[in-house]
Amino acid sequence: MAADGLRQFQQWFGPYPYRELDVVETPLLAAGMEYPGLISLGRHMYTGERSRRLPWVVLHEVAHQWWFGLVGSDQLREPWLDEALANYSAWLYFERTAGEEEASALFREAFEEPAQRLRDEEKDLPIFLPVADYPRDIYGPAVYAKGALFLHALRQEMGDEAFLAFLRDYADRFRYRAAEGTDFLALAQAHARHPLDAFLADWGFVK
Repeated sequence: MAADGLRQFQQWFGPYPYRELDVVETPLLAAGMEYPGLISLGRHMYTGERSRRLPWVVLHEVAHQWWFGLVGSDQLREPWLDEALANYSAWLYFERTAGEEEASALFREAFEEPAQRLRDEEKDLPIFLPVADYPRDIYGPAVYAKGALFLHALRQEMGDEAFLAFLRDYADRFRYRAAEGTDFLALAQAHARHPLDAFLADWGFVK
């Protein structure tokens, strides 16, 4: 799955930036952790109910080879810029490889339901805050789930062809550089067919 994800992401986002990719089972407390050319997967993810999530974790960490490994960012100040993008990239893979019903179920489980719980519990926060501004139980749903919903909405706003062209251009322009959220949004606007100001304002982004 890691190898297939690597091939697919190269088609979408451009050449993989390293000579090899190692996927290693470790006694990790988290589900997975990305490093340049290396994915660490928690041993506990291989058995029991958690193993159902292992494919998602693998694809999320493979996507990080672009969104962190190739295009850098300040992960403490703008965590959405790599985490939301890696999460949505993982779903793009399953959208391509899984059936429509399975992909829709994954979308609900991974993105819509966590974001809805934030609203139901009146804990909703914007996706673009620094890590330190999120309570521990809100960080994941806000950044990983709601952040991916933002990217999906952006894709719908731009159209599939323009959205994928934008992501490839983003990976190319900021290859081996650190990007900021303003860079990401400005480049999205450059690829969009109409102004995104109202759309971005609806998501809390202001100039």
